[in-house]
Amino acid sequence: MYHYMQIAHPQFLVVDNDGWQHISFEGRLKSDILTAHLYTPDLERWKEVLDGLVNGEQTGIAAFPLVVGDPFFFRKQVPLIVSEWGGFGFADYGGPADNEERTKTILAFKKELRKRHIAGDIYTQATNIEDEKNGLIDFETGALKVPEGLLGDVDPMT
Repeated sequence: MYHYMQIAHPQFLVVDNDGWQHISFEGRLKSDILTAHLYTPDLERWKEVLDGLVNGEQTGIAAFPLVVGDPFFFRKQVPLIVSEWGGFGFADYGGPADNEERTKTILAFKKELRKRHIAGDIYTQATNIEDEKNGLIDFETGALKVPEGLLGDVDPMT
């Protein structure tokens, strides 16, 4: 499918298995983007994980090895995207207890993302769903529960 998309639709970037396990064949990634889903409520562990990711580590970063198949050595030849983060919104598991605390946590984590050569990132979810309390928008009213621009490049608190 990767090769078909490159030939039939070269204008699109192709991601083989976003955030989970990418495929390497003969040392080449079968994806135009290297993505990872990263979760931890601990800021120090977050820094370690981000450092490992940008340094090319593929195990011990996410739930599963980032790349499977033939050996793949990340040399910044594809954009690196943290395609899901912020899964610390489980108040019952030590996540932020309220919106002010969530805002501070997101700012601290985002600041660490911006210090590293990561091409982009995606916060895990806009609204709460079931027992996941990561939402930034009130599901009932649509009101923003955190400062506008929180996930942007500029700190909205300054």
